[in-house]
Amino acid sequence: MNRKKIYPLYLALIPAVVFFIFFIVPSTVGYYYAFTNWSAARTTNLKFVGFDNIMSILSSTKVPVAFVNTLIYAGVKTVTVTLLGFVFAYILNREIKTRTALRTVYFIPSIFSCLVVGLIFSAVFQTRHGTINNILNLMGIANIQWLGQRGTAVFAICVAEVWRNVGYAIIITLAGLQSVSSDYLEAGKLDGASEWQLFRHITLPLIMPTVNVNILFSLIYGLKMFDLIYVMTGGGPGNATESFGTLMMNEMSAGRYAQSVAVNLVFTVLLVIVSVVYQKFSSRWETVL
Repeated sequence: MNRKKIYPLYLALIPAVVFFIFFIVPSTVGYYYAFTNWSAARTTNLKFVGFDNIMSILSSTKVPVAFVNTLIYAGVKTVTVTLLGFVFAYILNREIKTRTALRTVYFIPSIFSCLVVGLIFSAVFQTRHGTINNILNLMGIANIQWLGQRGTAVFAICVAEVWRNVGYAIIITLAGLQSVSSDYLEAGKLDGASEWQLFRHITLPLIMPTVNVNILFSLIYGLKMFDLIYVMTGGGPGNATESFGTLMMNEMSAGRYAQSVAVNLVFTVLLVIVSVVYQKFSSRWETVL
């Protein structure tokens, strides 16, 4: 072993200490307020109320809607972004004259902020004079209130989120495809393997760690969706498109600070469970493949 490549311990301690001070400590202190009567009307002399806030949140009619919507956003984003990212990356990995330009074009949406993307798709799905409805009007179809009802509003948000994130999935998958040695593929061709067999038994197993990274990132950030929803619908109409992120924001805006932190605590537990379960199963998939 080359001892020159063994880095000193303090290089690992410095980021660990910074992470502990600026993330672990504030988060822990913040979660304490979920068990108090903190609100806009009471910011001092707080009392410990136990699990009252958590039970109040869990019994609220808003939480089941936010829970279902969050799962829809995360599920649609994870499946669609991963599949589209893989398909486009597989195509762009081939010898195409314009592949460099195409890679740039596909990645451009990823550099836009959520505010810009939200405003763009709000205009696209606007009821009056929106791009989609203008096209439908030319076909003799009446205006649709895309952002005015739950089903179509959730669909519009999912479309915007997929459009914004598919570029990242393409780049990550493309990096995995380019790491596959051509020697393996050439050896498979010499053995008479078909294009599908090369993909199934060589390419896919070798890039499965990359695919798992895409899935995990899409899943986590899909569960954490907030800004795009807040820009496009604000969680409305009513609370029809509410996610855990917008529910936290709306509770805080209403002055129910402790309930907002309680929502955050419940969501954090859910996020940890999903991440641990996925990591456990993803390692099995890599072994099987």
